[in-house]
Amino acid sequence: MVPILTAVANLSQVEAMATSLGTIVLVSTWNAWRYNREGLIAWKAVFWVALGSGICAALAARLAPLLPERVLVGFMLMVLLFLAWKTFRLGTIAEKEKKTSGHKVALGIGSLSGLVAGFTGIGGGGVTTPLMLVAGLVKNRSAAPTSNAIMIFTAGAGALSYALHGAFSWPRFGLIQVDYSLLLGLGAIISSFAGMRINQLIKLKLRKTVLGFILLFIALRLFIQLIA
Repeated sequence: MVPILTAVANLSQVEAMATSLGTIVLVSTWNAWRYNREGLIAWKAVFWVALGSGICAALAARLAPLLPERVLVGFMLMVLLFLAWKTFRLGTIAEKEKKTSGHKVALGIGSLSGLVAGFTGIGGGGVTTPLMLVAGLVKNRSAAPTSNAIMIFTAGAGALSYALHGAFSWPRFGLIQVDYSLLLGLGAIISSFAGMRINQLIKLKLRKTVLGFILLFIALRLFIQLIA
């Protein structure tokens, strides 16, 4: 959403990041509600990951408007490349389920995803999903549902912090362009019906391949923006 909002809606990088997080709050809440009805969310993993992500997302969102736009774009580019590399290297879930991790690991994963969310406008699911699988916090089938539940707190804390930058005048809440958030949220909720079904059908190998190439495509788009 962030590259689209900067290219099409002519928002600044930080405004696009804030608006993206506003959208993610809506979408992740909807997805988590539906996933929870099917018992797919690992709530034991949610608390500690969400605690770290919420705090760090709020702090990062307070600092991001103070940084040059090229720094934010460059940081987002590096994060996307790292996530793509980590996603492609993710092993089979049968191997990773043998590992067990404690609250400190969950808190660390959450803190990292919160920093990424606050400084890039990404909801953090690209961090929590592969890392929770690697750490053995969740099983393959519950990885995406649990990440959606965590993103409610991650994106919510970041969006609230961005909303406090500036005045409240519709359709703007601080740095959040609320009308865009609502429209993007509606479109994402409609498409989520297909996404949830696909999540239950595809295997981890195919999922990581698709996600990896999506991350690389977005990274290429940001690289072009950075050198332009």
